Amino acid sequence: MPVPKSTVENSPRKLLRDVVLEKMLAAIQDGTLQAGERLNDDELVAWLGVSRTPIREAIAKLVDYGLVEMEANRYTRVASPTREAYDDAFQMLFGFGELAARWSFPRFEDADVKAFGAILDDMRAHAKAEDRALNDDIDRAIAFMVQKSGNELLLKTSESLLNRAKFVRIGEPEFVFWDVEQALDGFRAAAKGRDGEAGGALVRGLGRAMAEHLATARAAKA
Repeated sequence: MPVPKSTVENSPRKLLRDVVLEKMLAAIQDGTLQAGERLNDDELVAWLGVSRTPIREAIAKLVDYGLVEMEANRYTRVASPTREAYDDAFQMLFGFGELAARWSFPRFEDADVKAFGAILDDMRAHAKAEDRALNDDIDRAIAFMVQKSGNELLLKTSESLLNRAKFVRIGEPEFVFWDVEQALDGFRAAAKGRDGEAGGALVRGLGRAMAEHLATARAAKA
């Protein structure tokens, strides 16, 4: 494993295991830790500058997220994204997004409408430029709606799903759903009108459109 020179800094506001988790998540997402790569305790200790305990706690969380595979006395390794994992994750992601829109939009305050609108502005700019940062914008939009939904269980379970969605994109690097731009005006109007049902319907429609677009792209590639 290539061992970066950076080390984890202790933070008084976070548990050490959470700081380690953030570092490892970022390393998996940016390819520093590659799919299929075995995770060696000694190398991780040298890289992160912490003891084995917070590393093992972070790895256990990554296993829960589906980003790391572990089999006792055999291996601990970064998982390999598959087409099936991608499809499952995004079916769930849009399902979460639909619920989050239905529950959050009626709860939006003026500041929330403004903040959500800023995310939509980023989405439009990145879609027009065909900038892959659009994927991150979509994650931000869903995370924002989840946060404002008022449902603690949705918030708690979305953490794993959002991280898994980012991870499985590694297996479909060529696919970005640029057509999301067509729904942005509708989202803005639904948020401004605090219309959760309209927002949920828009997310559901996007999920169907994305599935159809992905099927077409795969067929053309085949």
